[in-house]
Amino acid sequence: MEMSINGDATLGARGDWFLVFGYGWLVIVDGICIKRDSLRTITQSLWKFPQAILQFLAALYAVMLLVALVLRFTVGERWMLVGVLNNNLTQALMIMLPILVICLLFRRWRLAVLYAPSFIFFLWAYLPYYLPRPVEVPPDAPQISLLTYNLQAEEALLDPMEALIRAADADVVALQEMSTPAAKLFDVALSDLYPYRVFYPEPNGGAYHGRGLLSRYPIVEHYFWPVRYPIPVRLQRAVLDVNGQLVTVYNFHAPPSQPIYGQGVDLAPRAEQITDLVEMAEGEDGAVLLMGDFNTTDLDENYGRITAHFSDAFRAVGWGMGFTNPDWQHDNPRRGASWMPMYQRIDYVFYNPFFVAVEAKVWSSSGGSDHRPLYVVLAMPNTAL
Repeated sequence: MEMSINGDATLGARGDWFLVFGYGWLVIVDGICIKRDSLRTITQSLWKFPQAILQFLAALYAVMLLVALVLRFTVGERWMLVGVLNNNLTQALMIMLPILVICLLFRRWRLAVLYAPSFIFFLWAYLPYYLPRPVEVPPDAPQISLLTYNLQAEEALLDPMEALIRAADADVVALQEMSTPAAKLFDVALSDLYPYRVFYPEPNGGAYHGRGLLSRYPIVEHYFWPVRYPIPVRLQRAVLDVNGQLVTVYNFHAPPSQPIYGQGVDLAPRAEQITDLVEMAEGEDGAVLLMGDFNTTDLDENYGRITAHFSDAFRAVGWGMGFTNPDWQHDNPRRGASWMPMYQRIDYVFYNPFFVAVEAKVWSSSGGSDHRPLYVVLAMPNTAL
């Protein structure tokens, strides 16, 4: 009898344990097996905050672009801030493009409307570069090929640069940021292609101020502006005898806006130098070329100062954005990240009505510089050749 009572007690205890275990398991399973709708609700709730942040940032960027455009067309570069914005507006508009695409894909129509003015401005500024532009050149018009090339003050890795110049095979080559070692090498190594050469490597070791010209045609006049600090005028003028026709070439390297000379951010020196350059070039008789690194984009007011009197070869016949800087996809270890895409067009060839643009292209490599050269072919139908 005692055994039976104890057995029943043991069975009861085990039954209670199974009940507790079963109930606990059901609670756990019920907690884990959340309905699909509830899980979606939680996920959406978790995503709402970062989504709101992203939408706010996208809207803020659109408003900033709108403000930049309004200031561009109202205040202009009388405010230094507007000058800085203009000189960086191209890359800002490039960043805008994928954001606008994302807004359209996710049907964020209000954000897309905010970006519409900037997109329309981008099309106005750059769609012509992707459209056919017929070139009418008389078949018997003589042609001249040009190359403008910023060497990035390179002093050691010069062989790739020499090879690039040789491959381009232009009739006239304008060089900026030419070091003394570069001048010595090119004077010997390229003498077979260019019997006429004038170099001005900055004697005080300032390779960023050096300039030079290589030519197949006789150089009958040449002058280098001496380097005066703190803001040097990096300018070279030469007159070439192109089969009896005198052609004046200005090789120019405009000052940047960055404070690399110890001054603060200052756009005035570049504007002043470009204004003086245009005035000098306008006073020349006959055929005139402006070549070099102008440190200004085609949305900068300085570009308008030049193109009011001279034509931009790449804008006339080039294709694409024409970015020439910065190119860091080379072996030079002193420079920036190789993954960085180019985002500026600051190297130009401008010409007066004695010429007609035939071809303009950015060279496919930089030879180790942070600039890719610009190669241009011009016809000369308005000369007496």
